[in-house]
Amino acid sequence: MSALNFDEILAEWSKVYLVGDYSDWKIQIDEDINKDFAAIALFLDNKTAKASGESTEFYEGFKKASFQVLDLLEILIAEEPEEKIIKITSKESTRIRDQKLAKEIWG
Repeated sequence: MSALNFDEILAEWSKVYLVGDYSDWKIQIDEDINKDFAAIALFLDNKTAKASGESTEFYEGFKKASFQVLDLLEILIAEEPEEKIIKITSKESTRIRDQKLAKEIWG
């Protein structure tokens, strides 16, 4: 597998997202996020936006797959409008959350 070029992926993502009303927004990546995982998150986010021009079935399928990959990587992309920041942060995957819930219910 080739090395991911984070700066290149960030530049491509920025061309799509940091324009218009978002031109003065910034991206913030939590320090505990693996940079390769952040690159994957930005890549998927960018490709999902581009897929929105495709058929509804294709777009919804791609969007769902992207969310599942980000869930596996335990990454969340969220907007903070008050601060004009798009943040990549850690989150607990639904897989882990479901395991904890099952253990809590059934022991």
